[in-house]
Amino acid sequence: MAPSSTSVLLTACLLQAATAFAPAAPRTIAAPRSWTAGRTVALAKRKGDLFQEMSDLDEGVESSAVVSSEKEKAILAPEETFFEGPPSWTEVVIPAISILTVIGIVPFVATLSRQAWVKYKIPSRRISVTSGFNGQDLTEITFDEIYSMKFVYRAFGEVGDMVIELRDGAKLEIRSLGGAKSFDEIYGYIFERTDSECKEYSDTTRTMKELKGN
Repeated sequence: MAPSSTSVLLTACLLQAATAFAPAAPRTIAAPRSWTAGRTVALAKRKGDLFQEMSDLDEGVESSAVVSSEKEKAILAPEETFFEGPPSWTEVVIPAISILTVIGIVPFVATLSRQAWVKYKIPSRRISVTSGFNGQDLTEITFDEIYSMKFVYRAFGEVGDMVIELRDGAKLEIRSLGGAKSFDEIYGYIFERTDSECKEYSDTTRTMKELKGN
């Protein structure tokens, strides 16, 4: 082989070896896309929505709690008795006069028994009627059970006989209602505690008509 060819070959080998063991040139690597910020914002948004939903739920719970609290207070509040007493004594007058006849003794005794054993009680949430032999029967209804009320006056309007129809079709008769309070006062007290449907189907007293006319 010619000397010139040998030199060229030797030089090429040395250059290849030098290139193989030379340190690699630094490469510029593109920075990865920053997704952390976007994800953080998305998470923050979701977190904010969650907090908002929790806040809304808390407000709903609080409002429900307020309503429940008001109902509990209404239920737990002590009842205030508006009227309590026997049937009006005026129902004894006619039977007492009729006692002059033999036939009149029976209604007179029956009326005295009613005076002794029948008791009406009207607190702020219900109507209670004690009746029967020796007052052993008790009937109670709440104002929201009342469907309609009808009445007729007695004793020049100070006393009244009332029939209360309940939503299940049953009826409660209250006779000679009055005494310490007039019939209009007692009826008006019950009337105001019934719903609009009951008011529509129920009788109105003279006092109510006078107030409505004014």
